[in-house]
Amino acid sequence: MSSERMKLLEHVEADLILREFFQEVTEYAIFLLDADGFVATWNEGARRIKGYERDEIIGRHLSVFYPDSGDGTPPETVLSIAESEGSYEEKGWRVRKDGSHIFTHVTVRALYDDAEELKGFTKIVRDITETYEYRQELERSRDRLERTEQLADIGGWEVDYESDDLQLTDGTKRLVDTPPDTELTLDELRDHFHEDDRATVDEAIEGARTDGEPFDIEIRVITATGRTRWVQVRGEPTGDRTTVRGAVRDITDRKEHEERLTVLNRVLRHNLRNNLNIVSGYARELRRDLDAVDISAIGDADHEQLHETLENISETTKGIDTELRTLDKLVDAASQFSAEAMVSKTNRIIENADGLMSTGEKARRSENVVKESAERRPVRVDDVFTDLKQTYEQKYPEVEIRLELGEQTVLAGEHSLYLALDELVQNAIVHNGEDCPVVAVASRRLSGERVAITVEDNGPGIPRTEREILKRGKETPLAHGSGVGLWTVHWFVTQFDGEVSIADRVEGGSTVEVRLPTPEH
Repeated sequence: MSSERMKLLEHVEADLILREFFQEVTEYAIFLLDADGFVATWNEGARRIKGYERDEIIGRHLSVFYPDSGDGTPPETVLSIAESEGSYEEKGWRVRKDGSHIFTHVTVRALYDDAEELKGFTKIVRDITETYEYRQELERSRDRLERTEQLADIGGWEVDYESDDLQLTDGTKRLVDTPPDTELTLDELRDHFHEDDRATVDEAIEGARTDGEPFDIEIRVITATGRTRWVQVRGEPTGDRTTVRGAVRDITDRKEHEERLTVLNRVLRHNLRNNLNIVSGYARELRRDLDAVDISAIGDADHEQLHETLENISETTKGIDTELRTLDKLVDAASQFSAEAMVSKTNRIIENADGLMSTGEKARRSENVVKESAERRPVRVDDVFTDLKQTYEQKYPEVEIRLELGEQTVLAGEHSLYLALDELVQNAIVHNGEDCPVVAVASRRLSGERVAITVEDNGPGIPRTEREILKRGKETPLAHGSGVGLWTVHWFVTQFDGEVSIADRVEGGSTVEVRLPTPEH
């Protein structure tokens, strides 16, 4: 057999293998267009994503995939750019056979023969609707967080002392008058602390890192514009104590109010003491005058002198009365801001700040999940269990958290698994109204190449409306999941070929089971 014929057979064989490969791909729509934009081939991924069977779409123009609204680049322009530049890439909305819209990533490449004549185009389409909608929701959450920070003059922060990585929300940067796009280092942030308060911050941070103690301090900061601002800083360590995070709130108005009350109180007391000194002086003078007067022989001049002294005492007494009335009004006003009330209101504000940070933290972790995409790696389940136990035992000491370590490893994303289990454990705790709340977390190997992870509680159970989210695979305005939601747990788990199910426990409470593949899968 000649070498030329051998090369031809090898080319045909390679072409058949490649066609077979493309035909079996299900995650991407991969098909050919002729030079005029008509569909020439169709693979399984195209059928799944677009909804058309092969014999329904072959020979139809690619414009059938574009919305009638005309938004985005027209299909004719797409082919023209691909022909002139070799390829074209974009993200945009497309239409399925059933009329539903999907958000896609599209790549079109021009195909030329040896004579450089256009033969057609390859088109590769990926459905990224779920990722797009999740990013949109993440952006909306960020926007809500930013607006809330602006309205409440609060911000969040996190410091990783192993890497010296500092994360500040826009609200925190706003409190030191720096633009949102400014990245501050630890030393640069410390320079904003008032020099007399830096030791207070250092002591609080050290206590959090060495003893695991949360802190709540009030310090002054010098902003980038030179202003002095009072802030309340609250922080707590994470489970391994290498990271400390918390919230910061502007309390300048309260501090200035307290200072004004202090000054007024000092002035009133000073005036009161002066008036009392005057009264005392007049009283001594009156006594001296009376001692010198012969009551039986008292005359008009003596009456006049006695009357003048009494008038002076009366006027001074009126002055004292006015001062006391003013003091009473201030005390009444201050009573409206009693210490207990101020502590209660402060705690409510701080609790809300903690909630936003949790959302922010979850948003940050969720962003890591989005970046992580579907990248799979072996993750030790016991390591995630241990981190969760340390975190929630510090946060909820009244809750009994039981671990059943199974030495299991799953094939998933580390951020995804942690965030999913964190959501389940937190919901099991915060929705548990029992006197002795119990949350049990365990893992076991199932038959085949899968691992089951269970989160059990003795609470009231998960409502049916919440469970419907798992059936639909999405969250709707009429059925919201708790916290970040069961929908999020479902999304994190299913992207790694996992499943989530819920069952009622006979003795009360619920069992949520997450099933994930093993590295051998």
